[in-house]
Amino acid sequence: MITFLHEPYLELLQQAMLAVTPTSAKVALDLGCGDGTKTCWLYERCADSALIIGIDRQAAVLRQRPGLALIAADAADLPLRDECVDLIWCIAALPLFTDQQRALREMLRVLRGGGRLVLATVGEYWVRLRVHADELVAILPSTPLPLPPADGLGEEWSLLLSGVGWQPLQIQAYLLTGCEPAQATLIDSDTLTTYLGCSPMSCVVDEPQSRHVLLVISACKPYA
Repeated sequence: MITFLHEPYLELLQQAMLAVTPTSAKVALDLGCGDGTKTCWLYERCADSALIIGIDRQAAVLRQRPGLALIAADAADLPLRDECVDLIWCIAALPLFTDQQRALREMLRVLRGGGRLVLATVGEYWVRLRVHADELVAILPSTPLPLPPADGLGEEWSLLLSGVGWQPLQIQAYLLTGCEPAQATLIDSDTLTTYLGCSPMSCVVDEPQSRHVLLVISACKPYA
């Protein structure tokens, strides 16, 4: 599934991550950063003079890059003090961790109150695709929409996060194969038209079928 987070979907992933990433972080962490390619997106997004840390368990994959502090460490035992980070990215890494709940608790520990966690994962899901009216598709913005997918897609992630102590904020879903637009085809027509402020439009809802879907989940650490 990790191959779906490279070309030709890399631009979509970047847009989806940045759409829910605040710009004010002074200390940000990319957990499971690999060679730091996507960590550079985080560097460009954060405030000037921000400290950007990349952590990956495999030291061999780390490639030192200007402006980044890359460290070899385990997600279950982060070498960071309590409440020192404003923002955490975790792209396609959480499902690979041996103990996901422990890793999420470590992220919770190092994040400041009110700080943001942004997770990205790709999976194969049974989804009912929405075929929207051409008039609706024509007015859709090219940037990601802050709208949840239909049919409770991705709710298992909210349950996992809330069970550890996170406050889930938003789930966005993007279809990686088949129909376009990648996001709108997984969103109810009523939700789209309400957000866009236009008249309701009917859409065709297909029968469930197995598709590869990118999920971007954002959550925050509650204030003490």
